[in-house]
Amino acid sequence: MIVGHVGIAYGARALDRREEGARAPLLWLLAASVAPDMLDGLFALGRYCNPEGVFTHSLPAVAILATIFGVAAFLHTRSVTSALLVAALVMLHLPPDYLTGRKALWAGGPVAGLYIYRWGWLDFLAELPLVIGGWWMLRRARFRPRWVVSGLALAALLAVQLAFDVPTEVVGPRAPRVCTR
Repeated sequence: MIVGHVGIAYGARALDRREEGARAPLLWLLAASVAPDMLDGLFALGRYCNPEGVFTHSLPAVAILATIFGVAAFLHTRSVTSALLVAALVMLHLPPDYLTGRKALWAGGPVAGLYIYRWGWLDFLAELPLVIGGWWMLRRARFRPRWVVSGLALAALLAVQLAFDVPTEVVGPRAPRVCTR
């Protein structure tokens, strides 16, 4: 899952019915929804082996990330509700990733996932309703940043997803990550 996580964050923000000053900041929700992927990117930049996302997408790794993000959100917002929402979004990162990819459940444990990344068109169709649904929900919410619900923002999200899925259709699926040493 790539931009579908953003759609989930949008939906969470739209469902937060508290007054504007009490609501979880959208940037916290967005960061939380992609936290395992951000950490995965840092591992990749450092050329650190992370086979099947064991250090970023496994159940223990995501639980630790959820705790870190929840505590940080609490320290920033002083709201237990916002902190719990942020932590929940980190945890909600996993179910869509089990649909689109293959992730280790824990170190040395089994790998789970349907791995629809093999078919770019199917991945796009799976992410499309999450992105459009979250965008639409946030668009209808009472308090929302205008730039986030613009048609241009939706087009940009879909373009990013297409940029990921089209090469899969043209070149073929990426090989699963393995460590060589």
